[in-house]
Amino acid sequence: MRIYNYLFYKTYLLSKRSGNFDDVPVLGGLLFVLPCIMFNIFTVFMLLDAWGVNTDIEFKKEYKYVFTFSLLLLLLLYYLYKGRYKRIIEKFEHKEKGISLSPIFVIIIYYAISFGLLLLAGLYKNQDWIFAP
Repeated sequence: MRIYNYLFYKTYLLSKRSGNFDDVPVLGGLLFVLPCIMFNIFTVFMLLDAWGVNTDIEFKKEYKYVFTFSLLLLLLLYYLYKGRYKRIIEKFEHKEKGISLSPIFVIIIYYAISFGLLLLAGLYKNQDWIFAP
């Protein structure tokens, strides 16, 4: 969860600069964290499917909004619980006194890595490219 907390902190800084989420700063931080968590969940399920583990979970299109909003609600509750988001922000503000990376750079790098892993998991599942027998 440490990686997601750092990503939350960086997206919080980005949303704070824009000024759009002054009333609900947690929601601004979750805007970019949610797709990253979804990429990682889909990667894990794709790998489990490739290894032959029966998960009995299908991601159908009619449930995409229910899944997205329930995941958003869970993350919102996680960060709002007893002001956890404030402690995370304070912790990373104290750690980043010296050189700090730009929030957009961190977000792009994490998206690229997560999406790349998702694509590699899909190639592994379909036994394409370097995973061909």
